Amino acid sequence: MKKIRYVILMLIIMPFINVYAKNLESKDIYYINGYNVEFTKEEYDFISQFYWEGYQDKMTVIDYQDFVDSNIINGEIETINLNPIMSRDTTISEPNKTLKISKSCSTNCAISVVATWKSTPTTKSYDVIGAYLNKTKLITNPITKAYTSSSTNTSSEIKKDTNGFGVSILLPSSGTNYIVNQTYYVSKGGTVYASYQHAKNSISLANSKKYTISSSGYGSVFKFSGTGINVYDQMNGVSITV
Repeated sequence: MKKIRYVILMLIIMPFINVYAKNLESKDIYYINGYNVEFTKEEYDFISQFYWEGYQDKMTVIDYQDFVDSNIINGEIETINLNPIMSRDTTISEPNKTLKISKSCSTNCAISVVATWKSTPTTKSYDVIGAYLNKTKLITNPITKAYTSSSTNTSSEIKKDTNGFGVSILLPSSGTNYIVNQTYYVSKGGTVYASYQHAKNSISLANSKKYTISSSGYGSVFKFSGTGINVYDQMNGVSITV
């Protein structure tokens, strides 16, 4: 039985390995991570801009192949806003964390939102991350993960509305270097307003979802009711045109 399971597992994994191996044949290798995934300098720099410096070390062979297959590296990319005259901000920094939104557009737009903690959060409960979508629509369900130096939590607790969505994610209980990342695709045209709200006190999953999506809410996204009004930290949001 164990031998049969091993054969089935190898049949599943081998196509990814074979495709990955073919991709390496003509690559000028710049960086190799702990999973033996090899990156060109172009790939490494793109991942640092679109996600964050260090995400390369989190990527497995399958993660890398998904990245290659998505072709987002060849899209029209926009990340950190360096123009102070513009009314919108694609990145903000507060005393305990930063928030950044990036896009890579072709037919549709891939969006990456990254909340990076400058220190370890005291409370590890259900934080909420999502977006208010103005004249654009969600194409794919968001992938939401919380990373630390020692663990990763993934959440599928999505609450959708006609004008946007939110995801409640439980912060890992251990580790350092906390980062919360959310990725998804939207249609071209309009603006994505993204928000990350941290729970200052412990809150249940059910109570973390007591909000509507509203431009007048926290971070221009989350309008909480009940317990959430006093629990979440009201961090400012970011936005990007697509």
